[in-house]
Amino acid sequence: MDNLYTKLLSFERFRTSSVSDRNIISEAESDRGRLLFCAAFRRLQQKAQVFSMEPNAAVRSRLTHSLEVSQMGRYIADQLSIKLINLEWATKDECSALVTFVETACLMHDIGNPPFGHFGEAAISEWFRTKGCDKIIQACSAGKSGALGHDDPRIVNALADFLEFDGNPQGLRVVTRLQRNSDEFGLNLTKTTLASYLKYVRSNLSIPNGDLNSPFLKKCGYFSTEANIVSDIWKEFNYSKPQRFPLAYIMEAADDIAYCISDLEDSIEKGLLEKSLAFNEIYDEWYSYYSLLEKKCDVTNSINEILVFAKSGCRANKDEFTYTDFRTSLNRVLVNYCVSQYIENHESILSGTLISIIPSNSSAGKILDILKSYCRSKVYCHESVQKVELAGYHAIYGLLEQFSCLIECCAERFSLSLDYSQNKDHNDVPIVIEKKILSLFPKNYIKVYKDELAKLVITDNDYKFREWNLRVHLITDFLSGMTDDFVMKMYRTLSGMTL
Repeated sequence: MDNLYTKLLSFERFRTSSVSDRNIISEAESDRGRLLFCAAFRRLQQKAQVFSMEPNAAVRSRLTHSLEVSQMGRYIADQLSIKLINLEWATKDECSALVTFVETACLMHDIGNPPFGHFGEAAISEWFRTKGCDKIIQACSAGKSGALGHDDPRIVNALADFLEFDGNPQGLRVVTRLQRNSDEFGLNLTKTTLASYLKYVRSNLSIPNGDLNSPFLKKCGYFSTEANIVSDIWKEFNYSKPQRFPLAYIMEAADDIAYCISDLEDSIEKGLLEKSLAFNEIYDEWYSYYSLLEKKCDVTNSINEILVFAKSGCRANKDEFTYTDFRTSLNRVLVNYCVSQYIENHESILSGTLISIIPSNSSAGKILDILKSYCRSKVYCHESVQKVELAGYHAIYGLLEQFSCLIECCAERFSLSLDYSQNKDHNDVPIVIEKKILSLFPKNYIKVYKDELAKLVITDNDYKFREWNLRVHLITDFLSGMTDDFVMKMYRTLSGMTL
């Protein structure tokens, strides 16, 4: 185990920092500061965790959820550090940095989520599934729709990022490209922080071994536009093939613990659930599992005791047992379980072959699954939630309709549309709507598009398709960066409903 975490905790960046004489602790802290002070992180305060457009400030937003996930990740990493130091697998300085790297990965884990969360992802994916192929044929055939076949591999590759649009790969774009200061490197985070963020290890174009059964491959982790970045990250850690980074296991566990418990609390806060009834029903589901276990370990018994207290509303000594007591008690048990799992499965974690530090067939996994299932059946399907999410879905879908003139035009017309002084395209056709829409786009995002476009070779056979991919990323960058309320406002404005 000599120098194991010395090699694992790299402070290598894509651009060498201009600040010299830093150590691994200060480099990790620098990443945390870069993330905390970026605009994309602040915008999470107006993106929903579960309840969109929520006036009750006590109910969690994506920002407060991310802060809680970071605290949970730090809690796990703190306890883990004690073990790593005692085992002499890592030094105190390395463990101090490890805690901060985990905290930063947790803070940024939702930074790419579009407005209205999974409904926003679904709206983007569905629009491109139904209309994307025709739009790219129109754009890349200069209006000659019969010039290309739908199964042309260039079309398939250019569309892939959007057919499976997801907040995870978008988050990587946010921190490595979109949140730029003065160059192309975005926040220029360390490769350790970026590796700790990568929950999934495939792009939409590369599915290692064609195996979607692996939990690390079931969703897209990065877009084709960031494939080279991810490849460089793997090389930094001498990975011969894509694999999950050890600290990503902690980030994932922290997120699972935080949202399962907090979604239930928010639902009670909003009055969608009655606390005593909810805990009675959750305990009944738990007991059907607990009663069948022949051998009950300490973790199982601890979880059962917590649920008994929550169900009755008091401890064995008759003191009141509040939701805060439930949350903190269950967090403590689950954190200690995660730490023991990490240590016991250390080799599998280092090789990226362990499925999770909270396996689904464990008692810890079971209680989280029960909490998830309960919220799915009682909360996420609630009429008040559905109405807002449906409105958000149609707003995002509708904005893509408004932006479709940018998606279906040829590269030459799009280029001229970026220049507001241009009134006609190369065919002498007036440019009106396109340039007005593009004037709404963030200048930094347009700069990213232009910088990436400059790297393409115009004589390549696939130039038009790669340009189209970059152009549509510009549009989805704008859409996914919006807050929930901004999407609704812009949709109403561009649809002519309000000013």
